Amino acid sequence: MYMEILKDHHEGICKLIQIIDRADTAEKMQRQADDLAGAISRLAGLISVHLAAEDKFLYPNLAKSNDEKLRETATAFEKEMGGLAKAFMAYKEDWMTPTKIKEAPEACLAATQKTIGALKKRLAREDKELYPLVEE
Repeated sequence: MYMEILKDHHEGICKLIQIIDRADTAEKMQRQADDLAGAISRLAGLISVHLAAEDKFLYPNLAKSNDEKLRETATAFEKEMGGLAKAFMAYKEDWMTPTKIKEAPEACLAATQKTIGALKKRLAREDKELYPLVEE
């Protein structure tokens, strides 16, 4: 059941990332600042819920697994996520208002490419490496 919820989160996160990815130039960032700020805000909320679910249910259960590969993979993912979560929260604080995006669209674009790019890689790795191990 937890995996279904986590997969649903991933789906929602990916939909919001698609909205953010549409603004792939500084000009689009400035023009779409209202939509971007809303998507960043909703993404932050969903990521917070997702991380809480992982912290409360997924990782504690995986830490008790008899499968050594699963335990080690989960431990590595959990440690790694702390840095990404912190980077995303800083990104959110910097760019979740239209005014901030409009004032510095080039900086917002660079930050988005870096932070959202890292988030996309993380989601892909969870979907490809961690979640299949859990479901075995």
